[in-house]
Amino acid sequence: MAQYKKKKQIDVSIKDIAHKAGVAISTVSNVINETRFVTSQTKERVLDAIEKLDYRPNIIARGLRTHSTRTVAVIVPDISSSFFSQVINGIEKIARKRNYTLILGCTSFDCKEEARITNVLLDSFIDGFIFFSGFDNYEFIKKVYEKNVPVVSLDKDFGESSIPTVVIDNFAAVKSCVDYLYGFGHRKIGYISFTYDKQTTVRKRFEGYLGGLEKNNLKFDPDLVLISPEMRLHETTSTYEAVRNFLKKGKIPTAFLTVADVFAFGLLRALKDEGFKVPEDVSVMGFDNILFSQFTEPLLTTLKQPKSLMGNIAMNLLLDIIEGKEIKDKKIIIPTTIIERESVTFAKK
Repeated sequence: MAQYKKKKQIDVSIKDIAHKAGVAISTVSNVINETRFVTSQTKERVLDAIEKLDYRPNIIARGLRTHSTRTVAVIVPDISSSFFSQVINGIEKIARKRNYTLILGCTSFDCKEEARITNVLLDSFIDGFIFFSGFDNYEFIKKVYEKNVPVVSLDKDFGESSIPTVVIDNFAAVKSCVDYLYGFGHRKIGYISFTYDKQTTVRKRFEGYLGGLEKNNLKFDPDLVLISPEMRLHETTSTYEAVRNFLKKGKIPTAFLTVADVFAFGLLRALKDEGFKVPEDVSVMGFDNILFSQFTEPLLTTLKQPKSLMGNIAMNLLLDIIEGKEIKDKKIIIPTTIIERESVTFAKK
């Protein structure tokens, strides 16, 4: 059998780059680290030398010298979610535009895993963190922030805390959805959600539902509410099964409001399989306006969270903090809008 020798890796230094480009070592350093102005012609020679010699800087070593690796971490609870991925796409575009690299950490909705991943990354000279999390307990994030590590929280409201945040007003958003359904004559408005225990964002949405009922003089009926701990990582499938069992109990609302579009997808299928027509028999409203909400049957009426914009704003905020720029507003609330499609109509009289 033929044996293959591993190709020896030749370490290339900035001294080699300088020699190849015919410039001083300090000039190469200025080009790589963008610390001082270098003419475009000289910069081009340096970059050409870097490419020809296949130079790869040691990020950790550079971090020790400059106290910056131009790397930021985004900590998310679920990378399979369309909502999270669309926000991350917005984050990545700004990172690329401002010459930073992303590292992604997934917690699977586990607070302990969030702490473990963050501690590992803190030892790797990460410049800052975006925490994409809805947990009530934010003591760990607070400790990271108090170590003077740049932090931005996305989709989580810390109340009076000084931790920089980018959020929507979840209470007001869901309340506006109830108003919208009420305007179509719906008086029995069902609500579908996963459990809001230890979940700030989800709890505020449920409070918004209650606030919307109260505003429109509608009595809260627990028999119209489906809140299941099973509806989390496999939302659509679990929602389908849970809703079918719910519908068999016999008390059917004239409209359902779901806490996320993925729940609405399972709901639409369950209603169809149980013989209900949407929106003729039952109206359905989602929340998030993820991409697939434009391809359901009927097309899903939903509340739009500007996902890419949320990512843009959160990343720009974090990088401004990292780069020492003046921050005028540490709590940014992004407006939401209702997207009207086909799944909501007037309630039958």
